[in-house]
Amino acid sequence: MLLFVCVGGIAEWESCCFFILYFFGLATIDEVETDVVEIEAKLDKLVKLCSGMLEAGKVYITTNKHFVSGVRDLSQQCRKDQMISECLDKFGDSLQEMMNYHMILFDQAQRSVRQQLHNFVKDDVRKFKETKKQFDKVREDMEISLVKNAQAPRHKPHEVEEATGTLSITRKCFRHLALDYVLQINVLQAKKKFEILDAMLSFMHAQFTFFQQGYSLLHELDPYMKKLATELDQLVIDSAVEKREMEHKHALIQQRSLSSPQDFSYDDSKVEFNVDAPNGVVMEGYLFKRASNAFKTWNRRWFSIQNSQLVYQKKLKDVLTVVVEDLRLCTVKPCEDIERRFCFEVVSPTKSCMLQADSEKLRQAWIQAVQASIASAYRESPDCFYIERLDRTASPSTSSIDSATDSRERGGKGEPILQRVQSIPGNEQCCDCGQPDPRWASINLGILLCIECSGIHRSLGVHCSKVRSLTLDSWEPELLKLMCELGNSTMNQIYEAQCEELGLKKPTAGSSRQDKEAWIKVKYVEKKFLKKLLGGETLAEAEAEIPGWDPTQGWGICLLWVPCRSPWGKFHLQESPHVLGQLSSFGAPQL
Repeated sequence: MLLFVCVGGIAEWESCCFFILYFFGLATIDEVETDVVEIEAKLDKLVKLCSGMLEAGKVYITTNKHFVSGVRDLSQQCRKDQMISECLDKFGDSLQEMMNYHMILFDQAQRSVRQQLHNFVKDDVRKFKETKKQFDKVREDMEISLVKNAQAPRHKPHEVEEATGTLSITRKCFRHLALDYVLQINVLQAKKKFEILDAMLSFMHAQFTFFQQGYSLLHELDPYMKKLATELDQLVIDSAVEKREMEHKHALIQQRSLSSPQDFSYDDSKVEFNVDAPNGVVMEGYLFKRASNAFKTWNRRWFSIQNSQLVYQKKLKDVLTVVVEDLRLCTVKPCEDIERRFCFEVVSPTKSCMLQADSEKLRQAWIQAVQASIASAYRESPDCFYIERLDRTASPSTSSIDSATDSRERGGKGEPILQRVQSIPGNEQCCDCGQPDPRWASINLGILLCIECSGIHRSLGVHCSKVRSLTLDSWEPELLKLMCELGNSTMNQIYEAQCEELGLKKPTAGSSRQDKEAWIKVKYVEKKFLKKLLGGETLAEAEAEIPGWDPTQGWGICLLWVPCRSPWGKFHLQESPHVLGQLSSFGAPQL
């Protein structure tokens, strides 16, 4: 029961007390204020807990998405097994649908609990607290007015009148705010009940909908899950039977191996190779390869002969490493002069590769496979496949050549040949006079010429210079590769090595035919500009003086660099008979 004590008399507070008792009955204002403070604290705590629940829900949704993604990735990996793939697809779709239901539930919790209760605390409770501050201030002012009115002296009518007037005004203001305050308390109490119950009811409806949707989803999936459970039971039974059979076979094999060990030894007599294999792999298997480093270590690698190439890889998924880019330019022979057994060597124009098989039969099989692949490659007509491969495996000067070929290039003619060879450094102009856009070549010198210089070269005879058109004649892949390896810049560094020292001036495109002819004869027939080997100078030292010389790529250049009738020339040809054989097949000079 509210009890208000007024020094001015109870009659003056009769109307105010009536309203207070009407709205609150036996409850006191202090009890109501304490209740509002506690409700505010509890609601703030509930809103924070709901926020934490929603944040945890977001983390759960994100993790669930990753899990469903993993299930679908596993389904793709097991696509060949229909049973596993179908199961994972169905379960992944169901989990995704459940995740969507969770998102709807969290959204409802966000709107019904967190947002609704937060707005109630922010708007209604805050408004009540502001009204309470005003009420407390007016009540304090009224108490001060009552004290002043009581202290007014009787013999000072002026002060008594002033105190009485102030008290009357303060009482009216207090009554007005007291009624507003009581009304605000009543509204807050009623709205508190509605907001709390409505928020929780909405949240529970969302929970009901979530579980009802989940039940419907799983109810539709239930027949498939029962069918899958039956299949799994049968799978367990079949696996147990198969395990017993395998254990029985294993025991029999062990008994046979103990009684007849020779029956289980490695049989390499069944090793075969197929030159006409549909997948292009003539032969494949493990071989030991000797490294080219100083330690000459042996490493076991998976080798294969495919597409007229010898390649290997360290692991199955590693990139293929090409040992020989074109088997037509190599030879194979057994090696009996090293300590390790079953070795053979694959020799190419640029390098050699020492390999070791596991047995003599395997070595012979690999040697025969390489020889058969070489023969098969020579039987095939040149096509764009070989031309493109020559581009990919050429020296840095040819690595920038466009690998695109058309139907005319497949026949070995046309503009693509011209573009291919002219892209070599120095080949954009004539080797002897500098005329732009040369369209003729000396195939045994590896240079490009203009039409006038090509006529002069023809007059020298094919033993000095063999001329061919880049646009009208056919070009073999091997010859094209040689042209790409050499070029005007490289050959001029050799044939014009001492031109500046002798003080001679090279003819230009505008020079007379007589000047060009004289220059060409001095340069190629008399070889006056070649740098001669000094007494005691080795071939390796001479090669090292060639600008841009690469001993692993310039075997054709080395032959041209050695002067005619030099003892070093004879020595080099004797040491490299396979190179000489390859060059002589298309008319390269033997200096």
